Amino acid sequence: MHKRSKAWIFSFIFLSTAGCSISRTVNKTLSPPADTKWVNFEVKNPSQYTKPFPLEVRYISYECKKKRVSGFDGSVITEPSYNVIRVPMHQESGDIWKAKVAMTGEGSCKWTLSAVNLGIEYIDATHLGKDLVPSTAVGVSLAFDNDSSRNGQFYMVTGNILKLAPNYYPLIHTNKRIQKNDALELFGKKDFIQKRIVFNVNNDVVVIFSPKLDESKVVKMVAPVEYRVGAYYKIIYPDGTVVSDGSTHPDIRRMEK
Repeated sequence: MHKRSKAWIFSFIFLSTAGCSISRTVNKTLSPPADTKWVNFEVKNPSQYTKPFPLEVRYISYECKKKRVSGFDGSVITEPSYNVIRVPMHQESGDIWKAKVAMTGEGSCKWTLSAVNLGIEYIDATHLGKDLVPSTAVGVSLAFDNDSSRNGQFYMVTGNILKLAPNYYPLIHTNKRIQKNDALELFGKKDFIQKRIVFNVNNDVVVIFSPKLDESKVVKMVAPVEYRVGAYYKIIYPDGTVVSDGSTHPDIRRMEK
């Protein structure tokens, strides 16, 4: 079971709408055609204590549309159907993990690839603290169409090869109001990098994710013991600097000086 929330949050942000569905059951069989193009993913696992999580893949269909009742005015809205699946990554050799997903699917719904989440998470936390438990993951959120990137927060990239090598650091998160044990998380400049890929549909796509993890610099973040005005998180950086100004995420610039 994956001890994370951020990756799945991104998946369900794609799907969240106000209202209730009134559509018929949609055939979610993919059955990629023989001539489909593929997106080939490669993740270089940076540590023996981390592991790539299964790809979180979303397909979209404009053929099998669904209807829902708006929660705002009661009107009926027709919109595309979505098909979210998980694709396991396989260890090829050493720290290299691979997987691939089809860009298209046959059948009446004519599914096409819309979005993919990939990344890494801690699977063991005790090397940095006896009672630590692994927590949220980090990685990349990729949009392959305008539907997935409609929130405007995706950075546009072109070409059929995408290489990313972000820097990550360990974060020990203490919040005794929520859980007894401290959580070991990963954090970077952006916990989930958002990219909108514009690619040549006649060729396969290659995504190479080679994160770097520096465990020599550990940040601690301690939640206030009670909710009250002026009670903020305390962020403790590796050099001993303590910041408590309302920030809820460490400043990556302090780590990369």
